[in-house]
Amino acid sequence: MVFRKLRTRMIAHIVWIVSSVILISFFLVYRFHSTSIRDHLKNDAEQATEIVENMLMEMMQSKTPELLNDLLPKLALLHHIEMLRIIRPDGEIAFSSSPAEVNKTFEAPDFSKFISSQQSSLLYNVREDNNTYFIKFRKIENRKPCQKCHDPRQPINGFFFVKTSDRLSLHSLRTEFLSLGFIAIGVIVFLSLATYLLFIRSVDQPVQKLKKAMEAIEKGNFSVRIDHPAKDELGQLATGLNSMARKLQWAQKHLIEHHERQIRQAETLAKMGELAAGLAHEIKNPISGIVFALNSIIRDIPEDDKRREIFEEIIKQANRVEQNLEALLSYAKQTKLECCPTDINSIIERILLFIRQQPDMESIKVTSRLDRELPEVVVDAKQIEQVLLNLIINAVQAMPNGGELTISTQYLRQADKVQIIIEDSGIGIPEDIQDKIFQPFFTTKEKGTGLGLTLCKEIVLKHSGNLTFESRPGKGTTFIMELPAGSPETL
Repeated sequence: MVFRKLRTRMIAHIVWIVSSVILISFFLVYRFHSTSIRDHLKNDAEQATEIVENMLMEMMQSKTPELLNDLLPKLALLHHIEMLRIIRPDGEIAFSSSPAEVNKTFEAPDFSKFISSQQSSLLYNVREDNNTYFIKFRKIENRKPCQKCHDPRQPINGFFFVKTSDRLSLHSLRTEFLSLGFIAIGVIVFLSLATYLLFIRSVDQPVQKLKKAMEAIEKGNFSVRIDHPAKDELGQLATGLNSMARKLQWAQKHLIEHHERQIRQAETLAKMGELAAGLAHEIKNPISGIVFALNSIIRDIPEDDKRREIFEEIIKQANRVEQNLEALLSYAKQTKLECCPTDINSIIERILLFIRQQPDMESIKVTSRLDRELPEVVVDAKQIEQVLLNLIINAVQAMPNGGELTISTQYLRQADKVQIIIEDSGIGIPEDIQDKIFQPFFTTKEKGTGLGLTLCKEIVLKHSGNLTFESRPGKGTTFIMELPAGSPETL
């Protein structure tokens, strides 16, 4: 849970990298110094052998070899020298940095092999008590100056033994590195703390500000702003967030104003609709009476009477007014849906059977492509039939010179919707009025009320569906109606 935070992961990674680099560096430096000390021990063994050999030669020539008993213990006090011995050919210790060993027999596992070998010297190392010791054997050759006192037939006069140790150097090295280790731990802790504070200041605090601002914006508070953003990448992100919040606040303000205007307009239209419905109802009854009275009068007027034509025109216009009033009442009236499972294909076939009997259909070819596996929809069958009939009649009227009418249905499985497509090859809808055809009382027909498509749209929306169209002037129009396969959400 802790390592899910960016801050913890970043600091942990930095501490891990710094610690790894320091530890690896310590290990490499320690190995380098250890190797250097061991090389130095080898050189000390070689040099000590040379010094003892030169001292022995000088003291033998001056016939004072007993001085070696005093010099060898002093030489053994040097930094890396652990033991110095001069051994006779029979293995007896002649001189030693430890006087107690003199005249004792020297015993060592590799000494007997070295005596019988052809090597003039032997250098090897051993580990004892966690310390490394370098041991140097060297044969003392019977040179001409030595033959004054030694048998010339004897090739070897004895052996040098030098033992060097890294105990003091490595102890000092370990002590130094232990001290450096504590310093390194202090450096790691300091760097970790400094990294933590720097991360808090440079990254964590700006990120927390961004997070709080985003949470506020998510809750709908678009007035939030991040003050004094830095000039780095996080600062650029904060500036972008401020700009986004400013634009959202502006959009929210204008959206609220737009909604308020729409609500006021809707309330006004609702009141006007109620008033219009009341007036239409009050006007419709007198108009019906006038039409009835005129029909009674016209029956008594001879066919050749000029007044008969005037009365017929009055009746025609009165019927038109009555029809418009009926449409207005239908639009204003909120009809409750009476839904039940309905087969859309059956409705379309019933409408087409009626449409094909009309005289205007002689020059129009009707094609139906109905999906026989179309599921039923839960709709108000009468109202949906009214919508389909209105759309098909509009398509027929858009082809005064004939054409082709195509009606198809299909099931949109992924969206779980039933789609009805009504396509004609008529005159199309001009582009400049395409955004107005669903508006109430907008019509391009001489005898139209301008409420047909408006009612169609309202009925489809009540069924949680959608009604759209595509039109190309001179090539035809396609209306697309989609209804949910299940029960409408708004029922």
